[in-house]
Amino acid sequence: MAEFTASPQLEAAIKAAASVSEKKKGTVLFRRGEPAIGIFLILTGRVTLRLEGQKSLYSARDLGRGAIVGLPGTLSGGFYSLTAEVSEDAELAFVSRPDFVVLLAADSSLCLEAMNLLGKEIASIRSALVDHRSKKSGFVQTHA
Repeated sequence: MAEFTASPQLEAAIKAAASVSEKKKGTVLFRRGEPAIGIFLILTGRVTLRLEGQKSLYSARDLGRGAIVGLPGTLSGGFYSLTAEVSEDAELAFVSRPDFVVLLAADSSLCLEAMNLLGKEIASIRSALVDHRSKKSGFVQTHA
């Protein structure tokens, strides 16, 4: 899913600040409601994002190479809003929240790019909520 994919510049900056590890299929990176401690960049493999217990509200998203996982919670300094699980053996680059904030503060173009990715993720979640509400109420919305 390309909408959560980092540009080559952001990817390179994350890799330079990251610790890289391999994770097996079935490994939970984080659960919804846990304190956000950092972001993961998928180098190889796949990660699925899902809203546990609310399958009809937010469809699971399967992300691959170049995607950043955990961005909203990490940037806000709050909690992860979704659960992330490795769905195919993966190599992941992890950057802690403090290191990610320093990385973004050092380069305004990377900061703007991270904000753009965050905006796309929020728009995706809002779209899923609107679709869910429309289906629940029987109202069908067409996009112009």
